[in-house]
Formats: sequence, structure tokens, C-alpha cells
Amino acid sequence: MKKTIFYLLITLIVFSCSKDEDEVLPYPEEDTLHEFELHSNSRVSSLLMTSSEYNSWLNNTDFYNTEKRHALFQDIYKKFPDKYDFIFLVLNELDKPSSPSYYGSLIGVSNDVEGIGKNMYDNSADYGSSGKLKAVMELTALEYLKYGPALHELAHNWANSALATHSVDASGSNISSFEYGSHWGFTGGSTKGQLGGFKQSSLIEHGNNLYTVEPFGPNANGGNGIPYNELELYLMGMIPISSVSNFDMFTDITSFAVSQTAYDFTASTRTTYTPESLEDQLGARVPSSGNSQKDFKLLIVVLTDNPLTDEEWNRVDATAEWFSKKGDDGTSLYNFWEATNGVGSITIEN
Repeated sequence: MKKTIFYLLITLIVFSCSKDEDEVLPYPEEDTLHEFELHSNSRVSSLLMTSSEYNSWLNNTDFYNTEKRHALFQDIYKKFPDKYDFIFLVLNELDKPSSPSYYGSLIGVSNDVEGIGKNMYDNSADYGSSGKLKAVMELTALEYLKYGPALHELAHNWANSALATHSVDASGSNISSFEYGSHWGFTGGSTKGQLGGFKQSSLIEHGNNLYTVEPFGPNANGGNGIPYNELELYLMGMIPISSVSNFDMFTDITSFAVSQTAYDFTASTRTTYTPESLEDQLGARVPSSGNSQKDFKLLIVVLTDNPLTDEEWNRVDATAEWFSKKGDDGTSLYNFWEATNGVGSITIEN
């Protein structure tokens, strides 16, 4: 108890001092493996690695090394309270490095939601949490929180474990579809989805299993440039299932032709989902949209092998401010509040 009071007094003294706007405040030394720094706007922090550790983290994709990932987050929890739903790691890179291969990636930590196709599980203790932490994410450049794929990866916390979708390899002359896990593939929606899929209202049926839709991505549809569609919002707990418009899912696709204005394809199997058939397949969502969590807390930690410059701090802090803004940002991009139609919100703080 005395030790806790001592650190509290030190913290109060440190934060009562006058600081320049972009000055970085060091944490008091504790038994951590890494050095942490906190930006004065209290939105983002940094974790200093050695050059060899940082290079290994990039080149060996250590985010997917279970032992190293758990150890890193356990170190983070020595500095931060267990109050965060999500923790995002951001690499101190201006652009995506050659490795890792992805722009962003999310790894689930726990799930307590029924009716979205996911098993119930809780691995949070491996990370240093006591059940609060839902998922961890890595973004491979400083501004990917704003320019994507932050919304896309967050959607994976709830979707798509619901539907067994299909996509195609369009590089060859012989087209055959394959199961396309975690994304919407050739599935319609109220709009094109963050996890792929086409706009349902653009579908034209020609007969003989031949269809045309507006161009779309089976995996994604443009970073943070689109909002979540109705199905994604339902799985996230933002809207009731009755608000999900009917949509089609196509599998067993045997032809695919691309132009600038349309995609033409032939599919042997067309499944139309209604709110009733979707709930029959998945079961009721528990908790329902009426009492589901809609406000989330997020911790952002920049991984770096050199102390961040003022410019680097400003870049990542500005994206955190933008992503957590509870209002229209005035641009063509969507922050989390906008992407959920003002139903959901994210608080970024440390």
C-alpha cells in the first residue's frame, strides 16, 4: 500500500509540472523490460526496443510469435491498468516496411458474445489482462490508424466467423471459387463492406446463373474510406438484426470477368439471407444490440528502436485524435464514430 501511494504521489507531481505541448513525459522506472514514454496529450505512448529486437519484430513477424507477443503485452501491462478493450501496436515507420507482409492484423484475445459464429474463449491472462482485453492489433506504419486498415481489422473482432463465403482467383483462365474465411467475398450488403463484398442494390440477374455487380473487393473495399455495412454493424452489436436488409451470398462461382464499371460472374449457388434466416443460422446475438457494449477504450503503443521525434509523435497523435473523434471529421474518410453511424465510440487514452 505504501509503495502504491508513493508512486501515486510521484505521478501527481510529474503531471502537475508545466510542459511544452509536444514534450514527452517518461514513466518512473519499474521492473519493465522496455522503456516507455508518454506523449503529453495523453493519447499515445512509445515502447523502446533495441535495434536487434525491433528488426526481429519486423523481419520475423514476431507479432505472430506467441511467446514474444505474450511477453511484450505482459510488459505493457506493468505500465498500464487493465481497463482497455483493445491495444494497438503501431510500428514507427512512415510507410509499410517490406516485412511484415500485412498493413494491419488483429489477433483475438477473448470473446463473450454469442450468436456471431465465434466460440466463447478467454486468453486474456496470457497477455496480463483479467478478462477485459478483447483483441490486439498491429498497424505497420504511423498513420495507418487514419488511412486504414484500422476499421477493417477492428471488424474482425466480431466478423466474419458467421458465413462460409467464397472468392475466386481471377489470374487464370479456369475460374473456380474457394472458401474465403474471415471476409465477405461474393456477398452483398447494404453497402460494400469493410471486410469485402459488393453493394446488394447493384446486383443485376441475367438468367442462367449469370450476374453483374458494381466493382468490389472480396477482401476489403478501400481502407477507412467506407463505413461498416448493416451486417457488420449487427455483428458488432450496433443495430438489431431487424435492421439488416436482405442480402445474397454466392458460392460455386465458375466464371468471372472484370471491367472498369462492372464485374460479371456465374455462380451455381445463391443463398438469400433475411434477418430471420440469419438468426436461425447463427442464433440470437447475446448481448443484443439493446444492451451490447458500444463504447470502447483503446491503448496505442508505438514500437520503435529510437526515441520518437516531435514529427513522429505529432503524426501518430493526430491520427489517434482523429480516429477517436465523436463527430464528423469533414473528410471523405470515416473515423470509428462515423463508420458506426454515430452509435459506437472509442476513447484513446493512457
